[in-house]
Amino acid sequence: MKRLVIILAGVFFMFPTDAQVRYLPEDTLIFTRFLGYSQQGGQDIVRTARFFMDTPYVGGTLEGDNKEQLRINLRELDCVTFVENVAALHLLLQSDHRTFANFCRILQLIRYRGGIIDGYLSRLHYTSEWLANNCQKQIASQPAIPDCQSFAPEVSFMSTHCDAYPALKAHPDWCKTMSAIETNINELRLCYIPKERVKDSEANIRNGDIIAITTHMKGLDIAHTGFALVQNGRMYLLHASSEARKVMISDETLHDYLARRKSHSGIIVVRIK
Repeated sequence: MKRLVIILAGVFFMFPTDAQVRYLPEDTLIFTRFLGYSQQGGQDIVRTARFFMDTPYVGGTLEGDNKEQLRINLRELDCVTFVENVAALHLLLQSDHRTFANFCRILQLIRYRGGIIDGYLSRLHYTSEWLANNCQKQIASQPAIPDCQSFAPEVSFMSTHCDAYPALKAHPDWCKTMSAIETNINELRLCYIPKERVKDSEANIRNGDIIAITTHMKGLDIAHTGFALVQNGRMYLLHASSEARKVMISDETLHDYLARRKSHSGIIVVRIK
């Protein structure tokens, strides 16, 4: 099979050039608008994220019971696809090939385990594995933060709620495989800041760092994701909000945002290299 080699952060990745990609013409128009936008005022990751302000929040846009495809949707975002697309576009701006095809390749690298599409289960469904895998691929890293504590995922939600996922419902045998994947994820160790310590740790968090909010909810690891944004000397969250149904900047500080939600336990901070 004909293949393309991508070099990112000194690491080689290979992708089939005939990998199936699913998108609408509007996605390419949004991509073109973004390229024009990126030339008008800097190329930092926060500016890239701001491009999507007020984009509608829509969940489940990656799900389906058919063959796994690289689904591109710049029209509608949830908290995960918002972070993924912004990260991919930010990395694209650092490359010499600012094409839609290269954007797709970078997004595939970010979204899938090892950057390879090999069916539904090759997608990084749990955010803790997404973070760890992208650190392993040298796309991102966890910054040194003094108040950081060990975080051990305890995931089981997908394998115990297979009927909630069209692909798993259509292929019951995949549930056993997902359970094995979850066992591997539960061996990961990340570094998190308890929400009581977030305010004291703000000086160590940069504009544009990925914020993954950990949760007490049984079987889950991460409840929400977004980007850190400093305003008036305090940290806020730039995110695709399920409450506001759009991409927005939180009305309250990150500390207050976490404090108001009992199921949130803290944050994992990851920085795109």
